[in-house]
Amino acid sequence: MNIEDFNYLDALAKTEVISLEGVFLAERCEGCFKISLYQVEQFYVEIYYHMTRFFYVCIRSFDDEGELAPYLVNIDISEIYKVLS
Repeated sequence: MNIEDFNYLDALAKTEVISLEGVFLAERCEGCFKISLYQVEQFYVEIYYHMTRFFYVCIRSFDDEGELAPYLVNIDISEIYKVLS
């Protein structure tokens, strides 16, 4: 499946693809949303959950790796520096 095929699906079908084929990568919070990041084949999918109302608001897909930047700030690489020192 490619990103164009995924975007053509309805919300229920998208959640099924994510649950069957998606690999969970990371999670972050932004405002009142918890955003879960998955990789599906060669693209990424974010699911926005409303933290106080307990439902998902939207599913967003992208294939530009530059859009992973908000997740990279949360990766702790201090152990790598210890090994290199």
